[in-house]
Amino acid sequence: MVSEQAHAKPAIALHDAATARLVTAPGTSTAQFGVMLFLASDVMLFAPFFAAWFLLRESNQPWPPEGVELNTLRALGATVVLVASSFTLVASDRAATRPDGRPAMRRWLLATIALGALFIANQVAEYASLDFGAADHTYGSIYWLLTGLHGAHVTTGLAAMALLYVRTVRASSLGAIAPWTHGVSLFWHLVDLIWLFVFSTIWVLR
Repeated sequence: MVSEQAHAKPAIALHDAATARLVTAPGTSTAQFGVMLFLASDVMLFAPFFAAWFLLRESNQPWPPEGVELNTLRALGATVVLVASSFTLVASDRAATRPDGRPAMRRWLLATIALGALFIANQVAEYASLDFGAADHTYGSIYWLLTGLHGAHVTTGLAAMALLYVRTVRASSLGAIAPWTHGVSLFWHLVDLIWLFVFSTIWVLR
């Protein structure tokens, strides 16, 4: 009996150690699971708006209505700016993994914020130049809802990155804010990806 217990203890210890590694692994952490769940719900939030766009396009002709002129080159420029912001954020994340990478991380993070702010400024300027409103026709309603929803997400991402920048200044180490950094990055990349669908839907497929 004593011998069996002696053999059982190392096995139990190994099982406990393996369980601890599984629970604390980055891919199974509660924080990352929460982030992924939030991002999935965000995708589901946009899905009905895209579905509504295509349904309305099929039942309303011509689409877009006569007199609606969109600046495709301006939208393409905004797309380039937003895609570039994903690359600068990747550079920021890579800098965060280096022991001496805090200054570089901040610089790339500021560059990402600047690009995102430029995208929002362009969107505001485009809204000001439009000759139709949300209440003018069906096209106007879904256009303003879809682009406005995405613009709200970009603004939220900018606020999150600004807060992340503050935390990089105050945190004792970048490792201490790694979950926050990872969550903000995933959210921003998702916002960029959704914009590619918005751009393709409104300006390319029309």
